[in-house]
Amino acid sequence: MLDGHYIEAIEIIRRLEGGITRPFLCRANNGKYYVVKGLELPPVERLAELLCARLAASFGLPIAEHGVIHIDQALVRYFPEAKNSLGEGDCFALGYLHNASDLVFSQIKQVPMELQQDVYVFDYWVGNSDRQLTCFGGRPNLMVDGAGTLSVIDHNQAFQWPVDVPQFIANHTFGPANRSWRLDMVSHVEYHQRIKDTALQFNELCSDISEQWREAIGDAALDKQLRLIERNLLRYRMDDFWGVLE
Repeated sequence: MLDGHYIEAIEIIRRLEGGITRPFLCRANNGKYYVVKGLELPPVERLAELLCARLAASFGLPIAEHGVIHIDQALVRYFPEAKNSLGEGDCFALGYLHNASDLVFSQIKQVPMELQQDVYVFDYWVGNSDRQLTCFGGRPNLMVDGAGTLSVIDHNQAFQWPVDVPQFIANHTFGPANRSWRLDMVSHVEYHQRIKDTALQFNELCSDISEQWREAIGDAALDKQLRLIERNLLRYRMDDFWGVLE
């Protein structure tokens, strides 16, 4: 990992219910607990989880500690479900949020306006349409703890361009139907600078991709994917990018 913090799992506790991927709760050698995703996600989606989590943190969104966790063969040997669905080797890890639950529709207005705006702009920028919540339900991919603190999770569907703009606007958790704010020209200037500052870090954020993931994706395919992501992240320079963010 970028900060030299490479963790190893020492215990697979259980499989977590909820969510499409149903990840595993693991304890690491640093004494912390992590939500871990492995074989249930293709390598490109594990990569999306890692890179988008790093971009989110750099952008200033609230997100738990994240990175790569190593699962030793011995841990899954006598745990058939983990062996088949988690696997051994390098997996994506996100810090486990104790006493937290999915954001529900009635809680949307309790989220500070600035944070709503941050999440909405970020998701559109990174091509993440998988944060949907309406009065009929959805997949918010946002967690709230007992103190009301919000955290973003689940970015394996990020970097999916082109974004279906009408659908994104209609279904996003903080889309126009669920809010009272609009982004003004001052906001555009401020977000332009924040996106620019974050985009400039992209190559560094890609500098320590797991060798196991590299081999699984293939060097040529990985390079093509990273360059595609980088090009799309630079779309903020175009006027039509900002037309959606009103």
